[in-house]
Amino acid sequence: MIPRPSSSGSQHLRQRSESSWRRRLARLLALGLLLASASSLAAEWSYRVRPGDTLWDLAAAHLRADVPWQQLQEHNRIAAPYHLPPGTTLRVPVAWLRQQPASATIAALNGQATVVATDGSRRPAEAGARLGAGTRVLTAADASLTLRFADGSRLLMHGNSELVLDRLVRFGRTGMVDTRLRLQRGRVSNDVRPLRVVGGFVVQTPQAVSSVRGTEFRIDASDTRTHTEVVHGGVRVAAGRRSALARRGHGVTVGRDDAPVQAVPLLPAPAQDSLQVRTGQLPVQLTWAPVEGARGYRVLVSSNAGFETLLADLSVDAPVATLPPLADGDYHVSVRAVAEGGLEGLDAVTRFPASGSPEPPYAMEPAPGLVVHAAVPQFSWSRPHDAASFRFELAGDPGFAQVVERAEGLQGGSYTPQGTLAPGRYYWRVGSRDASGRDGPWGAPGVFELRPLVEAGTIEDRHQGRAATFHWSPGPAGQRYRFQLSRDPDFRRLSVDQVVDLPQISVPRLGRGTWYVRAQAIAEDGTEGPLPPAQSVQVPCRSCAALLGGGALLILLAL
Repeated sequence: MIPRPSSSGSQHLRQRSESSWRRRLARLLALGLLLASASSLAAEWSYRVRPGDTLWDLAAAHLRADVPWQQLQEHNRIAAPYHLPPGTTLRVPVAWLRQQPASATIAALNGQATVVATDGSRRPAEAGARLGAGTRVLTAADASLTLRFADGSRLLMHGNSELVLDRLVRFGRTGMVDTRLRLQRGRVSNDVRPLRVVGGFVVQTPQAVSSVRGTEFRIDASDTRTHTEVVHGGVRVAAGRRSALARRGHGVTVGRDDAPVQAVPLLPAPAQDSLQVRTGQLPVQLTWAPVEGARGYRVLVSSNAGFETLLADLSVDAPVATLPPLADGDYHVSVRAVAEGGLEGLDAVTRFPASGSPEPPYAMEPAPGLVVHAAVPQFSWSRPHDAASFRFELAGDPGFAQVVERAEGLQGGSYTPQGTLAPGRYYWRVGSRDASGRDGPWGAPGVFELRPLVEAGTIEDRHQGRAATFHWSPGPAGQRYRFQLSRDPDFRRLSVDQVVDLPQISVPRLGRGTWYVRAQAIAEDGTEGPLPPAQSVQVPCRSCAALLGGGALLILLAL
């Protein structure tokens, strides 16, 4: 007889009952998973008979050594094993299939990467190398590497990534494989072939497990979180007992916490028609329309449409990117938006040609940001070895839509504009042309500010006794002046040659007769304006002092 529990112990009994129920549920879930696994093992692979096929040849190609061909005959109820009608289907239990070690091949490599074998030995990665299970692959910060697996699936490792090939198995000659990888850190992009009946493609990170049966997806892993982004197909992302199925255009973020694992929509691709690549000027610049909700963007550049290696992997804050120097050829660029949480969106991809020859010159003078005071500035640049001549453009805007002056066929490394320039901000650039007449890209534009210093103008002279004070219109703050006084108009013998901070100067004991004066502007940066023509001043004798007070000569000093 089972004793009835007391009322005081009923609560404890209920708690024990709930705990027991949870344990039974966990066992049932585990049993369900085991049954599912067993069901997978009980699955069958279908083979369509071809002319000339025999049961023993098929058994030798696909079955384990301990499974005789007669067993395959019995399973398919074949009465005449020597005459297999072409086109008929043979059913082969997956459990009978031969399992063989597979390998991954380094299909493409750009930059530095390291392969660590199971015994701990290290060697540089090389294109074409075969890697077995247990191998660890590490890429440098600016490197990229593509692995090709036994079934044709591909994985692109970005820079600063670490990947372990945990399991690489193929099932005879069926084309079915089982690939299990461990991404310790970094980012990978996967293009997985559709899997048949059995096998799988699984990528594990410190926080999550992503498993697929044929899809295109990306994974980014760090010490604290994992991002999974699905481009095509579907990916099951699991973290312990939490899991979510992410379909095309969705992503999952898994952190160290116990937050729910759920799929969220990825940001859309930038508008395809907004991708603009400016290749006529170096460096090459890429622009696109902003994506709402983006905190930044990732830009990938490759020399092949499959992006098997990356020539650039850039993260930018705004919808504009400056590409690194590229050799002559065709290139592919991919742009995707990055959401606030770090998930990267869908890609906009375009192709563009790049030509860097003949090389553009380096702009020398005027130096970038310089304030130029000459109304007709001088331009100079370097001379690349493959340049036969040069073309020149001067504009009032950085996009060179408002070209002020243009010249072609320049033979030297300098140019002088045909006329004076108005004050303002200017942009200039130079491009090379080779001996065959081919134009190379424009060089990086220079920019300068033109603030010309004009010749002298209104000065007044006031006399008191034999002393005279000369003053003129002031310039901008910080400007100084050079005042010169001479008896001869060519200023060979100077009586006064003095730099003053104010637009005036006093000269004592000015003798009677004709004097010549001029004032030169000196900019705040020390640049001297042109020397103006000589101006004459008549100083009469003392008896004519009354006339001195009434005479005035004006000389303007422009800033």
